[in-house]
Amino acid sequence: MKRLVILLILPLFMLALYAINARAGDLKYDENEFKDAKKIASKILKNDIKKLKKLNVKKLIIFECYGDFTTSKEVTSGGWTSSRSQSVTSDYYTYTADRVYDIIKSVFEENGIEIVSKDILAANPVYQDFNLKEQKESKTYQNGVFRPEVKTEGQKISATGLGIYSNNVIESLKVLGKLGPITADIKADGILHIKFAIGIGKKFAPVLTSFDILLNADLRAREYGFKGNKKIAYDFYTQNAPIMNLKTPIINTADIAGKEKGAIDMDKYDKALMDMINGVFSAYRETLKEGLSEK
Repeated sequence: MKRLVILLILPLFMLALYAINARAGDLKYDENEFKDAKKIASKILKNDIKKLKKLNVKKLIIFECYGDFTTSKEVTSGGWTSSRSQSVTSDYYTYTADRVYDIIKSVFEENGIEIVSKDILAANPVYQDFNLKEQKESKTYQNGVFRPEVKTEGQKISATGLGIYSNNVIESLKVLGKLGPITADIKADGILHIKFAIGIGKKFAPVLTSFDILLNADLRAREYGFKGNKKIAYDFYTQNAPIMNLKTPIINTADIAGKEKGAIDMDKYDKALMDMINGVFSAYRETLKEGLSEK
């Protein structure tokens, strides 16, 4: 009898560990539910379209657009540890970030907000001096008395031609201090920071863990210095304003298994991931259109 109990407990425990991504409040992707873009928008998105309208934003620079892709996850609870890892090429992650950039660009431009070409940003000499990298390693650690210990490793990978801020405080401040002058030089109204995260779900299906669009705008010039040596500084009076946030992680329960045991069918994986991303931005497109048209 004791042996039977052990055999039952172990599978149940492992199922609990593998369900960590499906926490209470997470939303399972449902194709039919996402067809009603307006309804799903209120369920999954937190938006501040009024800020875009109030500031009369017409031209924006996408300064950052990157995904944080989890490549391995280790969960420890009650002395038991479960780990998952997947091997996907960085080219695929870049391809995904590029598509996200294109989707967001089209959503804004369809609603009358111009997105500055990446080539124009890349040609700016101040931006070139930053020498930002398109790929960085990422690690997270979560621990608590009443929750499992979770360790993740991954890759932050940006859209082609854009870089990612350094984690170094001094280097980050150097970049932040020059965002105003770059925006003024390009004659834009502000900049966008786009960040999303993709986790590993049950049976390695993708989880859209987070998605944020932050706005820096209301750029104002101020003169400083002394007579004969006056200089102009530029400051954003609206900084890191969240104009779109995903309220809850979205999990996809699609079967993405390949023909070989333990393998992932990348076509199925890609469809599952892009279904969620396209669903989110179909909802945001409707929200943006309605918000900007309000009198």
